[in-house]
Amino acid sequence: MAAGWNGDHVSRGIRKGGKISLEAFMENYDPSVLPNETYLLYEIKWSSSKKAWQNCCHNTLIEHAEIYFLEDVFKKQRSDPSDHCSITWYMSWSPCGDCCRAIRRFLKEQPNVNLVIYVARLYLHKEEHNRQGLQSLVNIGVSIRVMDLPAYSYCWRTFVNDEDKDEDDYWPRHFAPWIMLYSLELQSILQNIPSCLEISTGENQTPVFSLCVEDDQQKRALTSTNPR
Repeated sequence: MAAGWNGDHVSRGIRKGGKISLEAFMENYDPSVLPNETYLLYEIKWSSSKKAWQNCCHNTLIEHAEIYFLEDVFKKQRSDPSDHCSITWYMSWSPCGDCCRAIRRFLKEQPNVNLVIYVARLYLHKEEHNRQGLQSLVNIGVSIRVMDLPAYSYCWRTFVNDEDKDEDDYWPRHFAPWIMLYSLELQSILQNIPSCLEISTGENQTPVFSLCVEDDQQKRALTSTNPR
């Protein structure tokens, strides 16, 4: 992704000033649908500054959104390597296994950086490479959470273009089932137990989500979970 605000940014809903269009936000952060793109809304807070840096980016055909952030955005923003930094990502898809490896390498090189990741949905959640990648991030101190209503409200107020909004807040359609299903599946990943979330294609290519708990280990782990 080239730096700057090019035509690709505009055509995909990112405005000047780091805002995302209402349409792009609703299409990509609704957890009940499965879009093809990944958007990353980010907030960077430096210990030496009271003001947070907020902006957004997305994937391209050759580069994932996470890689663009690590290799372009952060390098341009950082001036003092000794400055402590807190980064929060609000992602439409969770990082894949390869991006998790790049994130681990980045955090090893930047020991003064703390990272929190919120995700609207889990990317190819049954693939072991992706599951192990998320586990490895949590093991080094990265916080990974499924987006809840406060997270959606914060993103709506902070990142969505004000001129597009008619409402003061936003709730995804049929929100409760999706956060429960994705939260339980995230717990199955982090506790290294078999997947419990099934996603199939229904009529008109509409995704159909279901919870599948087959063994006692899954039941014990998931019933003790309190999804955020």
